[in-house]
Amino acid sequence: MVELKDHYNRRYSSEYRKKISGYEFARWMALDHFVLKVLKLKNLRTLLDYGCGSGLHVNLWKKIFPQTDLYFCDISLVALEKLKQRYPKFELNCREIKDDKAPFEDKFFEVIVSIEVMEHVKNLDKYLNDIYRLLKKKGVFIWTTPCANPFSIEHLYNVFTNQIESSIDGFSRWKWEDSSHIRRLKSKEIKTVLNKIGFKNIGFKFRSHFFSFVCTKLLKDLLGKLGERLMLLDYSLFRRFPNGASMIGYAFKEV
Repeated sequence: MVELKDHYNRRYSSEYRKKISGYEFARWMALDHFVLKVLKLKNLRTLLDYGCGSGLHVNLWKKIFPQTDLYFCDISLVALEKLKQRYPKFELNCREIKDDKAPFEDKFFEVIVSIEVMEHVKNLDKYLNDIYRLLKKKGVFIWTTPCANPFSIEHLYNVFTNQIESSIDGFSRWKWEDSSHIRRLKSKEIKTVLNKIGFKNIGFKFRSHFFSFVCTKLLKDLLGKLGERLMLLDYSLFRRFPNGASMIGYAFKEV
């Protein structure tokens, strides 16, 4: 954990994840639709952004949940300080994750969001158990993470170029991914782990089927802002198809 904390403190000391662009824009828009149209969440009192970084999604949560008390936690104090500087309103609502636990009361939150965190955490079970602890009865966990489901364009590319390897915890990862990506999970693998912890009513939508791959891998420098718009087509057209290289998921705590 110390090594991971130092890694992200160094990253956030620069301009790392300061604003959304490219595929992050497509993720932002998909989350907006997912929360409002798929889950239809409203009138919530408490939300925690677990692994919030320097606050890349603060404005999204403010838009979707305008009446909700927003809280934030991360392992990087550097990231949290940047969030506080940008959004001083939330200074007292930020906490440092220590020893795989966020220092909030048990059963405090109605919704916990965790965006592109699941692939980074050293101990997946401890991370998910802490989120389960923090959720109220009938609370919902929402996450995004890269997806290892077969037959996405990205998956096929990696099969043919021999870019898939085993992760340190028995799952898989793409060899070319950021070194901080410990694992890339299939949706059925996530469902199995969540069920074991106690989550119920687990569901998924998918992104990065075709347009995201083409716009990031092949045509990034040519398409610019047009590429960002084209990436939206993956979610809008194909979100029910599991062969996506990225997923958005939800799970409920029933007890």
